[in-house]
Amino acid sequence: MAEIAFIDSNIIIFANIKNSPDHAKSLALLEKALKGEFIGCINPIIAIEAHYKLMKYIDSSEAKYRINSLLDSFKLRFFSITKGTLKKGFDISDINKIATNDSIIIASMLENNVNKIYTDNEIDFKKYPKIKVVNPLK
Repeated sequence: MAEIAFIDSNIIIFANIKNSPDHAKSLALLEKALKGEFIGCINPIIAIEAHYKLMKYIDSSEAKYRINSLLDSFKLRFFSITKGTLKKGFDISDINKIATNDSIIIASMLENNVNKIYTDNEIDFKKYPKIKVVNPLK
């Protein structure tokens, strides 16, 4: 079975900002997912965070185009968020002292049987021991 992993917003952001010191490694990882070398996953939190941050670095219409392109890609899986996801995320946040946005990403991962995330935010995600956190920028 092919590897499956969430791709955090920071990786998407760095992949889209050419002058970022992490651009090349982030872009290489995102391209692997888009080529089907592994199953990359995102959810609304990741898309919103990436779009918001990209608008600070590139034109808003270009940011919208790039995020929409990811959403429309047949190579990335998009997992919606339900009330149940939110409630589970709030519990994870409360119990593990993790930021709400990250805890909702974790809840989404768990609901969809994904136990790995590519991110440079190791500190927060490693607070939840049931997932594997991989920093592709190291």
